[in-house]
Amino acid sequence: MKKVFKFFAAIASLAAVAGGAYLVYKNFFSKEEDDFDFDDSFADEDDSSSREYVSINITTDETEEEEEEDSDASEAADDTDAE
Repeated sequence: MKKVFKFFAAIASLAAVAGGAYLVYKNFFSKEEDDFDFDDSFADEDDSSSREYVSINITTDETEEEEEEDSDASEAADDTDAE
């Protein structure tokens, strides 16, 4: 059990060292410019005249139950007609 713990501790420490080295390289030695202006990327989406709205029809539970009963009754009638 002690060896397994040492193995996982070694893997975790190697991963931490690798992650730290990557961050140091990215922040200090990389020459890429990551300046991206998010404000300009959504400038063309402000056109509100092209919006479409959808109305939501809310039904009550009573009408849904009645529809289910009607469909169950029609299925039962279809089964009796087939015999």
